[in-house]
Amino acid sequence: MNLIKKILIVFILCQGFLNAQQQNSISVIGEANKTNEINTYIVNVEFREVIGDNYRNIKGKTVSELEKEFAAALSRVNIDFSRFEEDIMYRISSYAYTTSSFYFYKTTSLDEVKKIISHKIEGVTNTKVDIIAKEMTNEEIGKLSKEAVNDARKTADQIATNIGKTVGDVIQIENPNNKYKYYNVVALKEPTKYYVKVIFSLE
Repeated sequence: MNLIKKILIVFILCQGFLNAQQQNSISVIGEANKTNEINTYIVNVEFREVIGDNYRNIKGKTVSELEKEFAAALSRVNIDFSRFEEDIMYRISSYAYTTSSFYFYKTTSLDEVKKIISHKIEGVTNTKVDIIAKEMTNEEIGKLSKEAVNDARKTADQIATNIGKTVGDVIQIENPNNKYKYYNVVALKEPTKYYVKVIFSLE
């Protein structure tokens, strides 16, 4: 029983210490501007069976026929359709499994991306373009982290001044960023930020 009491006392003291520490600290998000270098573009294409419509003068086409037509169009701009890979997992999760197919094409050439998405064929949809940025080096991560921590300290200083406190040492840094980044066309238009969470002591 005495052992249990001692453990409880130690636990309570530790909790008190942690609570006191938390009360004398401030948590701030710092940011830095990040430049993205593109590594790979992934063009996603869907082929969906076309139902004939005499009123709209549309001829019915099977998925296979659409793939051949699209391949022929790409060959005229020197892109080989055989380099496209079928996205089986996407297809089997689609409600139109028997009447559609899905492919993706990886390239480092923006010019090729433009050529592919410029083709307008009934039944063929360029669903999206994914963009994979180059992986950051440890040196780049270190530089961005330093800038973000400095930004966090500036924010913490402003907050601390308003409550009659001063910012002390860094207690903890949390870095939620990955070495590589995935984007789609919409996200790439947004400013790219590198974030870190910093906890400072308050004095």
